[in-house]
Amino acid sequence: MKVVTMFKSINLPTLLTLIRLIVSPLVLPLLLVYLLPLNFTWLNALLALLFLGMSITDFFDGYLARRYQQETRLGKLLDPLADKFLTYSALIALLAVGKIYFYWVILLIGREFFVMGLRNVALEYNFSIQVSDFAKLKTALLMFCIAFIIFNPYQDLSFKEWRWNGAEVLLLAITILFSLSSAQRYYTEFLRCYRAREEQGVSKDQHADR
Repeated sequence: MKVVTMFKSINLPTLLTLIRLIVSPLVLPLLLVYLLPLNFTWLNALLALLFLGMSITDFFDGYLARRYQQETRLGKLLDPLADKFLTYSALIALLAVGKIYFYWVILLIGREFFVMGLRNVALEYNFSIQVSDFAKLKTALLMFCIAFIIFNPYQDLSFKEWRWNGAEVLLLAITILFSLSSAQRYYTEFLRCYRAREEQGVSKDQHADR
């Protein structure tokens, strides 16, 4: 009964998040792995648009939740998880079909795990790290970068067609730079909040001793 009640109470923003959460690992990788090797320009474009459409739901679920005051605890828990599923699934599928080198994937996914770890440690100490505008810009850039890789019709990552592959490498480099810079900012904010909490705890202990 509790499960039925929970699903009945799901609003539109949370529904968009659930769609992204389910489609990302179950449907998107299959489409990318089986259809991208065909390398039809129109098909690549459709797959890139599908990915962008799923990425845009990340904006709309947050916007609608704030606009109509429909923010829920379930939505807040699922939203970052859905984002991770979307990016991880796409990157691993692109790696499987040879459209991206493995070290790019390691850097991008490793960054996400690093920030996720910081957030979990912060929660253990009863404080949270807010998502900055810079981090949102990084996410938008990453989504656009993945869509560009999906659309790029040159599978072998060579420089035979330097305009496409050169633009892809440049875009990837910028995305990596933003991703690592964003992670560094998260780490700096984590240290600031952690030290403030420790100083607050020391101050309370000194006050109690008096």
